[in-house]
Formats: sequence, structure tokens, C-alpha cells
Amino acid sequence: MATKGYKGIGMEGFIARSYDENARRYSADQYKEWAEQIARRIRNGDTVLEIAPGPGYLSIELAKLRRCTIIGLDISATFVSLAQKNAKNAGAEVDFRKGNVSSIPFENAMFDFIMCTSAFKNFKEPVAALNEMNRVLKPNGRAWIVDMKHNLSNGTINDYVENKMKIKSTAAFYMKFMFKYFLQHRAYTKEQFKEFIAKTNFRRSDIQESLIGFELMLEK
Repeated sequence: MATKGYKGIGMEGFIARSYDENARRYSADQYKEWAEQIARRIRNGDTVLEIAPGPGYLSIELAKLRRCTIIGLDISATFVSLAQKNAKNAGAEVDFRKGNVSSIPFENAMFDFIMCTSAFKNFKEPVAALNEMNRVLKPNGRAWIVDMKHNLSNGTINDYVENKMKIKSTAAFYMKFMFKYFLQHRAYTKEQFKEFIAKTNFRRSDIQESLIGFELMLEK
């Protein structure tokens, strides 16, 4: 699978604003946890790129922990605007810009670290996205990708929404519906990720499984 059968169009308008509200309400702890993980893997002064940051909360949390240059690149104009506003409100220095992961608008070997969470399954050209990440990374730079996996059981999804995300009532029903019928069918298997990576120039890779997804660490 080199490409997906739909255009790589980002969330816009009401959908993006609704995502922002839900992310702020239900995923704040997750963003902080991820930011702490990344902070241990980078140094002050590093240059970091977040691919598909959405409303920007991960980059904002990381900016609180490390004195580094952070750029967020998202295909959605609404998300870029929301992320810029959220960063300003948080007093965080993050440069959010509009752009496509299949053609990252930056020079070769520019970044020490790339992060991408909950978005890789939506990229139209997964191999091209990985190759672009490799291109803009410095020698020995690393890309960290977190996303859900294919073929999750209903029980696993229910457990994640209710106990990890701690969502209840109508909001829980909506989130479970999104996972089961909108997000999961786009997600990849571990074997597919291995196939994608094999078509790139990353010299090292590690794939760890979590309750509902994968954590990939790729080294140039």
C-alpha cells in the first residue's frame, strides 16, 4: 500500500474546533505524559518538528519543559490558527505553520527530532511521509510516531475510553463510535509499518505496542 484512496485533507471549521475542545477536555494528561517522554529524549537547543499537531497541545507542553526551537506543521488552516491561539494563551513559543507531510517545506537535515501522534493513519502517502521525515532530519536524528493499531476489539476500545481517557456518558458513546467506525479502519498493522519503513532510508527502527496502538522510534 503506497497511497490511500482519499485525499490528504485536514479537519477544518467546526470539526477542527470540536476536536480542539475534546482534546483540551479529555487528552490534557496524555499530552503532558508524551511531552515528558520526549523531553527525556531531546536536549535544550534542539530543533523539533511536530507533524500534524492539530490544536498544538503536545508542542505547547514540550515548550514548557525544554528550551528548544519547536515548529508545528499541519495541513489544516483551522488547526494552525487554533494552535497559534492556544500557544499564545499558554505563553509558549511554538511556530505553527500550514503544510503537507508529503512535501515538508523545510531544508534537508534541519531537525534533531520529529514527533507525530494520532495522525499517521490519515496520511495519504505513508511512505512519502516517512521519506520526507527522514530528509529533514539531521544525521542520527530521530522520528517518534504514535498511532492506533488496526483490528482492536470492542472491549479494548471501551476500556481505553472509559479508564484511560476517563470519558463518561454521551461523550463516551461518541468517542467509542469514532474509534470503532471512523478511526480504526484507517489504522495500520505492525506488519504494514514494517513494510513502510523498509522502503525508507531509516537505518534503525523500533516498534513497541501499547493497549490500543504502536510507538515507533526511527533513527536516520
